[in-house]
This record gives sequence, C-alpha cells and structure tokens, in this order.
Amino acid sequence: MASLAAESVLPDSKRGSAFFVVLAFAVLVGCQRPNAQRRYPFTGEIIGIDRASHQIIVRHEDIIGLMKGMTMPFAVKDLTVLDTLQAGQRIKATLAVTNTESWLEDIQVTAQAPADASPAHSELQIPSEGAAVPDFVFTNQDGKRVHLAQYKGRVLLLTFIYTRCPMPDFCPRMINNFREIEMALKQDSVAYGRTHLLSITFDPDFDTPQILRYYALSTTSTPAADLFPHWEFLVPRPQDLDAIAHFFALSVWKENGQITHSLSTAIVDGNGKLYRWYHGNDWTAEELLKETRAAIAAGQ
Repeated sequence: MASLAAESVLPDSKRGSAFFVVLAFAVLVGCQRPNAQRRYPFTGEIIGIDRASHQIIVRHEDIIGLMKGMTMPFAVKDLTVLDTLQAGQRIKATLAVTNTESWLEDIQVTAQAPADASPAHSELQIPSEGAAVPDFVFTNQDGKRVHLAQYKGRVLLLTFIYTRCPMPDFCPRMINNFREIEMALKQDSVAYGRTHLLSITFDPDFDTPQILRYYALSTTSTPAADLFPHWEFLVPRPQDLDAIAHFFALSVWKENGQITHSLSTAIVDGNGKLYRWYHGNDWTAEELLKETRAAIAAGQ
C-alpha cells in the first residue's frame, strides 16, 4: 500500500468509491481466517442455468451481512440438484462463502416456474481456437490508447473483471490467478519477454483508467514500474463492449444498476489468433502457464 499512496492520486469524486472497492476486496480475500466458511440465508428467482459451469443465475434478494440484491451466477456443487432446477423457479438456499470460493447448498424450490417461463439469456457462442482476434481498442490504466494488434509477437493472456465484483471466486480469483502467473513468468526471462497480461473491465461506466490503476496497485501489491510494463488494466470503449463480449463469449448485462456476468479468459498467440479459451473459473494458474509456454513454443 505504500507504493499506492506515492503513485496513485484520484479526484475526490472517485476516491471514496475506489477506497470502498479496494476495502471490499481486502475484506473478501485477505481478512478472514484461512478456509473460514460463512453462511447466509438466500432467496431468489432462477433466471438462467449454465450447466456446463455448474452454475445458476439468480435474481436474489438482499443477503443480510453480505450484499444488496442483484442478479449474478452462483455455483451449485450438488449436480443432482442442479439437474432438477429450471429458469423461473423461486428458491431458498444457504450461500456458503470462503476466502476463495462461494456456492449454494441446501437448495429448495419454493415456487415452480410459470408455464411460459424461458431462459432470460441466450447460450454462449464458443469462440473458435485459431480465429483471428479483432484489433479491439482500449484505454489503459495510465490513460494511454492501446489496441490488441500492437502486441503481436507476444503471447497475450487476457481476462475480464470489474472492480466492484463482490464474490471471491469471480473477479478476485482472476486477479489472484494472474498475479501467480505474473510472478512465475518473472522467474523465466525468455517467457516474460514473450508474454503480456491484460485485465479488461466490462464496467467502463465506473471503472475509469484512474479507478483501474488504483485497484491494480492495491490488489497486486506491486509498484507501478514493475507491474504495468507487463500487466495492463484496460477500459474498452463503451461502443465496443458488445463486440468484445461476443467474440470472447462473455455474458454481461445490467439490471437495476447491478452487473451480472460470466467469466472468460483467453490466450492469444503471437500471430494474434485465439490459442485457448476458458469459460468460468475452474482453470488454474498452473494450467494457464502450461498452455502459455506451449503457445510460445509453437510460435518459435
């Protein structure tokens, strides 16, 4: 945090919000006993089911002591229960939260779906590995315009986040995984020089370059001079967000001021083509590192 105070200055209009974002992140991932489990009563309506990721998308009511009501995905570990659920059902359950993950358990259907109920969101179109990645334009954490084609020759690792994400196994996990990858790559000068990391927000209305810079320095505990030359935090142009989300099979929608989203992570090879794509949060830093090294070798 010392480097943050010296290197990041926010205007008064954003400083309070940015402080809340970083504080919330710290509470979620750094201020609990290891593997401590907290449990909360949970009620809501299922509006979609992602069986491939073992998740249900729920428009939930306020979770007392945790968060306001919103719409977002939740993991379901009991697959026999998952197979019985339908969009439109109302449920009650227990939300379990640890430092690194969250899931619903003890799920009970309290009201069946109306006869005409249908999923609120369409199925993802999975991107094709080997497809050319469009030259999307962004603004980085320093306010500099960047575009994907400028990184050709390097293997890109990119993932999507937003700074107000409340659940430890979503955006915070993506940050933690990328931090592990960054530390591992620094131990290999060849691999480090042939790679670049990008964390891209899908909340450009709130996540300005200044907010992202503050968030990046706070959550990675890395000085800017060591972090940003190899790992950048990007804001897309609002008019490009739909096209970016479509290409990377990222589901993002806003409802009542809240953001509901899936997770999408990709490796882009040195020729600007999609090498690997990962849906959800089940991938590990070790897995991504292995595939990154394979992409580097394939481009030699």
